[in-house]
Amino acid sequence: MSVRDWLDERMLMGVKLGLENCATLLSRLGNPHLDFPSIHVAGSNGKGSVCVQLSAAACANGLTTGLFTSPHLVTVEERIRIDGRPISPVKFDRLLGSVRDAAEMEPECSPTYFETTFLVAMLAFSEAGIERGIIETGLGGRLDATRLVEADLCILTTISKEHSEFLGDSLAEIAGEKAAIHRSGVPLIALQQDDLLVRRVIEEIAGDDLSWLPRHRTGSAWFSHSTMVATAAAHLGWKASPENCIWPGRSSSYGGDWIEGVVTRLSAAHNAESLANDLAEVDRPNVVLLGLSQKADLSETLEPVLAEICNEDQFLQLVLTEPKSGRNPAVDVQELSTMIDKMGSGNISKTMEKNPEKAFETAGNLARELECELLVIGSVYLIGDLLKYVVDRDGLDLWNELTVH
Repeated sequence: MSVRDWLDERMLMGVKLGLENCATLLSRLGNPHLDFPSIHVAGSNGKGSVCVQLSAAACANGLTTGLFTSPHLVTVEERIRIDGRPISPVKFDRLLGSVRDAAEMEPECSPTYFETTFLVAMLAFSEAGIERGIIETGLGGRLDATRLVEADLCILTTISKEHSEFLGDSLAEIAGEKAAIHRSGVPLIALQQDDLLVRRVIEEIAGDDLSWLPRHRTGSAWFSHSTMVATAAAHLGWKASPENCIWPGRSSSYGGDWIEGVVTRLSAAHNAESLANDLAEVDRPNVVLLGLSQKADLSETLEPVLAEICNEDQFLQLVLTEPKSGRNPAVDVQELSTMIDKMGSGNISKTMEKNPEKAFETAGNLARELECELLVIGSVYLIGDLLKYVVDRDGLDLWNELTVH
């Protein structure tokens, strides 16, 4: 069995929270995660954007930097970047082989897909001699494999209702899981939270190590993280400001020219909070291309979408499609259309196209005819499908497109 086939097998294990697997395997691999200091970032929304901007800031200050994020858009290597660029497939496969060898030692230890990619990242960063790790939490924090890194600074972004089957039913429970990335004596920078119980939970966990930052509710979600990044940079004594960085599906200008003659905006928002935030930023007429992956709280996720697009005259047409990639299957376009109708879709016109590439071109043509903009939203995996399509369509270099700074 090839190492890639072995990695694909890991998907069948699903989500398995806990530190024991990775602690065992890291020890067998020589504890590569202890070879560099890390910034550890958790939260419901914005943590990936914060990580990318921190990576750019670290590089601007002359530090060789490792960036670990998830999920990936097109290829698994993009989860592991050094100075903003994904590691090569050859290096990934070689290090993946080391992880498999460690896993097959007696007693056998079987990591999940996420844990495996995290272990490969730690090996890659150690081998590259990075001077700073920027580590995005996968799910929660307390029992997430990334909790094992040597962090000298922790960051907590927003707290919202998500993954209740793993993190708890209340915001306070979810906050407790995420805030548990805090280590005693290590500063925790956190966005101010509206919920009093959430604030209390975070304060109880972090104590005197906690620094609250005001939460900016206006302007681009991408740029709203600049204060948090600047605060972290100041704490670490970084002087240089980061150069412009991009983050496919998150940064504001990325993909803006993918449809000729149409200003296009891509949003990797996938939960209720982030969808509502990105839709609220729309200030010009738009055609909306929407595709969702199956999730337990699908109706709850759709609610802010419908609240915006059905009550605002900025949204002229809705094109429904189905992401092809991702851990979970897509929501069928007919099912999605029926749900939207039942929840009250107003008078907005809908078009259905299962194939995301065809749906993208259809939505682009509609936007061109209506002389408006195009907003692509609903799933990080939809953005990944369209990125791969555009790379193939336009003959682009995928690794250049996936380099974030």
